[in-house]
Amino acid sequence: MTRIVVLATGGTISSRTSGEGGSRAKDTAADLISALRDHGLDDFSFDGSPTGIELESEDIAVQNSFNFSFADLSRITHAIARILSREDVDGVVVTNGTDTMEETLALLGFTHDDPRPVVLTGAQRSPDHSDSDGPRNLYDAIRTAAAPASRDQGVLLVFGGEIHSALGLRKRHTLAPQPFGHRSAGSLGVVLESGPRYFTKALTPVPLPLPNAEFEEQRVDMVLGYPGADAALMHAALEAGATGVVVLGAGAGNPGVPLTDAIAQASAQGVLVGLGTRTGAGPVAVIYGGGGAVDAVAAGAVPLGDLPATQARILMALLLSTHAPSQARDQLQARLSPRT
Repeated sequence: MTRIVVLATGGTISSRTSGEGGSRAKDTAADLISALRDHGLDDFSFDGSPTGIELESEDIAVQNSFNFSFADLSRITHAIARILSREDVDGVVVTNGTDTMEETLALLGFTHDDPRPVVLTGAQRSPDHSDSDGPRNLYDAIRTAAAPASRDQGVLLVFGGEIHSALGLRKRHTLAPQPFGHRSAGSLGVVLESGPRYFTKALTPVPLPLPNAEFEEQRVDMVLGYPGADAALMHAALEAGATGVVVLGAGAGNPGVPLTDAIAQASAQGVLVGLGTRTGAGPVAVIYGGGGAVDAVAAGAVPLGDLPATQARILMALLLSTHAPSQARDQLQARLSPRT
């Protein structure tokens, strides 16, 4: 018998129309598993009967992910580590809101240190929708977590019939049934009626320590470059006590002169600055001067390569929680060129 723990955190997969207005997270992990039976996806067991996969349920939160803080992400990560400390568990499935799925994936992807798979999933349409995608996504995620082929693949996302590795992943569409994709790579595999089928092996990083209390206290802000952008938002972040800032430049990572000047000021103050791009695909490329990425890097920014800024922010906070700023900068560069 393969034992999979389903850890629920809320999100659209658990949300229903509320009398308070809009759709809000409500269903528990047990509710989500019960819904599998309602959809005829019931070849799992709670009582040890010989179906091959036995499920447990646990709730870490019941909220929509756009309200998550670093502390919430840390609680999810530590809950998974606790579950995997049990020898009788073969994998963990985590239901998570899609809005900030990429941040949860990043924290888990950078810290997961176990051959057993952790598989995230969710939904684009809530369970009270006439065509909810939650049950099928959860069913596919459970089968993926239970498959021997998923061992040593690290942290995964299963969504819309596709299997993706955690790092480099972005939510690219607000409403599409399959909203996720990598900036510079395709999926690892697909989920067929016979189970998961992998096309390739995931590249997993050297794991970092689990998040500590210092991680939860880090302030890493994001500042967008755009025509007419001055440094007001960058200065506001510094005044608010940011230990790190991700600057999203235009094109291949070109912030403009005011922001490159502010990057130099931030770096001089010991603030870690990452240089990302506001575009949806492709890496940061150090090509242009005159306020472009060449000047931003010279001012002290670390180009983030093809790692999405949302995930780089998590990595920066992890590094800053255990290293001095200069050491965190060196570690960030080492992990991004190439990513390890």
